[in-house]
Amino acid sequence: MSTSLTYVAPPGREQSEEGGFVKGVITYMLMDDLTIMSLSAISNITLLNNFDVKNVSALEETVVNLGMDQVLSAALKSKRVLTDVFLK
Repeated sequence: MSTSLTYVAPPGREQSEEGGFVKGVITYMLMDDLTIMSLSAISNITLLNNFDVKNVSALEETVVNLGMDQVLSAALKSKRVLTDVFLK
């Protein structure tokens, strides 16, 4: 089954100083299933334990730019959106 869809952006809204979901100087993490978590020291430790990370020095930070088309296309096809977009 293959169906073509067109993305229609929601009507514009007045932007607040807070920026919607993102508040102030809080750090956020976007997970592979597109869930968003605010990060604190405790949530970082919990996340490392959940992924069974033993050697923290083996972790890398990567900054990437994703297009809306890439993310939306992958989100409709997979539960591992970021992995699929990065590994292409």
